[in-house]
Amino acid sequence: MKIFKIIFINIFIFLFFISCHQQKNCGSDFKAFIEKFKKDSTFQKQHIDFPMMEYYSDEDFPMDILERMTTEDSYSFIDIENDLPKELRNKDLYDVHINQNQDTIYYQKIGKQNSINITYKFRCTQKTYRLIEIEDLTD
Repeated sequence: MKIFKIIFINIFIFLFFISCHQQKNCGSDFKAFIEKFKKDSTFQKQHIDFPMMEYYSDEDFPMDILERMTTEDSYSFIDIENDLPKELRNKDLYDVHINQNQDTIYYQKIGKQNSINITYKFRCTQKTYRLIEIEDLTD
């Protein structure tokens, strides 16, 4: 009888950990998600946690970091493909890095011998990815 209790408890613990892991699983490939997020304004708005913080360099004092809060009312489409000044939009000038840290994914544009440095921070919540923060330190 004790052996059945031990087996039952082990099975219960195993199933509990599996269900917890699945709750964090966003259920979709991030690359497919980001492609849709870049193009579909309705989808994009549905996948942003409002209010969302944006951090950016001051044009006059690049070492100063300013912040603004984007609310649902102040939201406008975030054009990730064209978020840089015209002279820096050439894709040969930067690399895109996608890094994951537990339930957070960082979509980064890092310049090649220039000051491009933009990070879009996504979190896996409610079985989908949601944009929670933008940090643009490009000079």
